[in-house]
Amino acid sequence: MAKTEKAKSKGADNTATAAKLDSASIQSALSRVDNCIKEAYKNGSWAYKSGDAACIEPTAFCAIARRKDASARKQVIEFLCANQNEDGGWSTSPGMGKSDWTSGLALLALRVLLKEESGETPRSAVIDKAINYLFEARTEFYGALAKFLLQISKGDEGLNYPRGWPWSPGCFHWVEPTSYALLALKLPSHVQKSDSRRVIARADNFLLEHACKDGGWNHGNDLCLSVYLPPFAVTTAEALIALQDQKSASAVQHAFHNLKNTIGYGGSAMSVAWTAIAELSYGKDASDSIRNLLSRQHEDGSFGPNLMVTALSMLALQAHQGDNALKIS
Repeated sequence: MAKTEKAKSKGADNTATAAKLDSASIQSALSRVDNCIKEAYKNGSWAYKSGDAACIEPTAFCAIARRKDASARKQVIEFLCANQNEDGGWSTSPGMGKSDWTSGLALLALRVLLKEESGETPRSAVIDKAINYLFEARTEFYGALAKFLLQISKGDEGLNYPRGWPWSPGCFHWVEPTSYALLALKLPSHVQKSDSRRVIARADNFLLEHACKDGGWNHGNDLCLSVYLPPFAVTTAEALIALQDQKSASAVQHAFHNLKNTIGYGGSAMSVAWTAIAELSYGKDASDSIRNLLSRQHEDGSFGPNLMVTALSMLALQAHQGDNALKIS
């Protein structure tokens, strides 16, 4: 999970109105951030910070941002396939132990990159194992007896209760890993696998049912000890992007209405980039978000010390130019 960077960072102009939105300025920003990510690339992977050990999250986001680079694309595919665990998932960093929340991001990156590999043989065995892992790794609160009673009392539909994904297997389901897993199953198109429609629907419902009263999403629950929890900008944007095919849902509409009131809105490159991608994914005007984002770019092309955030910012700028890698058809 990427750490949220401070709203103001050395070397960045944080006055949103100072940034120009003309095509030349955006292309220049894209070229600079692309070079920054390219320079940090090493052996099919990226770290959170150049020189550190490779990790799945920055690798996934950087690879998707640079998906048009055929050479790097092939190497990243090889890296992800080689570091898939026996159970079909991935750990935060290769060799770090059990599979976890980064499995959704690894699968997302693989599916997006393989789509670009026209004419190449799909890694169907790797993809199938990863999908099976995600299906099995969802949070389960009901034991066999409880599920039997649900089925008796409500029929088969009683087993379709909302279920999302945890950070680590066996824990509570959370908004961010659920959003990542949903994107992995929906992009570049919905997976066609037995029970996939029900798995996706139950995860969608988890997000929709846990939307905050004011609109948007907290990290997990919307209510705790009879207290309504506040929504955060990052988790709200992530959930919105994962729920693009649920545009008419009241929770989605309410989230957009309240987006500017969420905690952290516009306060960091990460929150601004996620917000811009969410707005653009729904066909909304993201001009303010993109101006804000451009004003945060450093002289070296980055958007802060975290390469995941820099790659996410590149994805937002690409989306503004009409090439949204996280757009669900």
